[in-house]
Amino acid sequence: MPKSKDHRLPTNISSKCVKCGTCHSVCPVFDAVPTESHTARGKMALIEAVAQGRLEESERYRDYLEACLLCGACQEACPNEVPTLAAMLEARESLAGRMGLKTGKGMILNHLLATARGFRLAMRTGRAVQGLMFRRIPESSGLRRRFPLPLIPEDRTIPGVARDFFTDLYTGTVRTGSGPRVGIFAGCMTNYFYPETGADMVDLLGMLGATVVVPEGQVCCGMPALAGGARDTVRDLAMQNLEAFEEYDLDAIVTGCASCGGNLKDNFRALLAEAGASEPRIEAFLSKVMDINEYLARMGLPSRTGEGADEEAGREPLTVTYHHPCHLGRLQGVKEEPVRLIQALPGVRYVPMEEADRCCGMGGSFSIENYDISKRINDRKVDRILETGAQAVVTSCPACILHIRDGLRRRGRADVEVHHVAELITRRMEEEEVESGKEKGESGRGDAETRGRGEEVSCEGERGG
Repeated sequence: MPKSKDHRLPTNISSKCVKCGTCHSVCPVFDAVPTESHTARGKMALIEAVAQGRLEESERYRDYLEACLLCGACQEACPNEVPTLAAMLEARESLAGRMGLKTGKGMILNHLLATARGFRLAMRTGRAVQGLMFRRIPESSGLRRRFPLPLIPEDRTIPGVARDFFTDLYTGTVRTGSGPRVGIFAGCMTNYFYPETGADMVDLLGMLGATVVVPEGQVCCGMPALAGGARDTVRDLAMQNLEAFEEYDLDAIVTGCASCGGNLKDNFRALLAEAGASEPRIEAFLSKVMDINEYLARMGLPSRTGEGADEEAGREPLTVTYHHPCHLGRLQGVKEEPVRLIQALPGVRYVPMEEADRCCGMGGSFSIENYDISKRINDRKVDRILETGAQAVVTSCPACILHIRDGLRRRGRADVEVHHVAELITRRMEEEEVESGKEKGESGRGDAETRGRGEEVSCEGERGG
């Protein structure tokens, strides 16, 4: 097994920071906690001081490093183009290499997450006991704790572990068509909590004529471990995913999770090279990776029949706004595609949101370890959503969906729907088919039990990807 790289601090990166303070104006954490150590400038100064031996690594230093959403707003705004995300990840890796991870976190990232079988078993165990530890709240789906639990505040709403995991319902070739062969990278949130999002992606790709494949051996993308400094774990996960998708002759690899896609595109090249994969293998894999919004925008969806068509048909359009996930817009540059797709849907009226690309405050484990800060950031996002008057907010990240739903429910606004873009598109296309007098089953969607069998349906469509 290749050795992990030396644990060296990113002095060459942090020293590029000229301490201008531009990051102050865009940092969601600094907005909630206005202290210098909570800005990119402050963190670059701390990293530089540790690298030069002027400051010792400590638990307090760890707390400062981990009090960051890794949203990339500072990197995008920096006039000196300091790669702050790379600096933060390298500093966390160095700290973990020298001091180790926190006990509970280390067990999860280095052991549980590293083995697909162990992680799946843990999720199944969680599914079995969640009824004892949590109660289902009346407002749609979601759970609240029954009694005090570590890291889960009493006012937080969390999703329940799904009865059926996505990769249990869909494995191998699940749709056949005349178009491109498209693999789905599920991601943990979709797989274990929101399998309906994965099912929507299967159906949408099938509608466009694709042969849809869900590789059985795929595992977590490793973003939680990378953010925690456990690079060895992520490198191993990256290799497992490469091998899983190499088993199929795919034209495209599509994901519906902004963080998974961002990690695949931004970090997998270096990780796979460290693991010993050749450049042609790496390129063959990564060149096919794209977000579901990219793929659908490239292939094209039916456009609306014209302005005013909904009113003429006597239908009230659904008013929708869109939240841009940080790891989709900033890390992948996918910003216009989701909005264009929403605007093209029949029965939908799109309204823009102020600060639509500002972080919702989730940040993976950040929202677990810093929930008070995360709530304040989320409250600002909820304010912007409610200002639009939208009936539904749509996004392209399952973690953002979780956090925004939590924020809306804390504000007593569970009536505002929160959807993945794939769900909105699928639902509206189905409703349009029904309005046009077509049988609902023609979309190849059917009931949940039938969809879960992974039946093959022949679909006509233009070849692409």
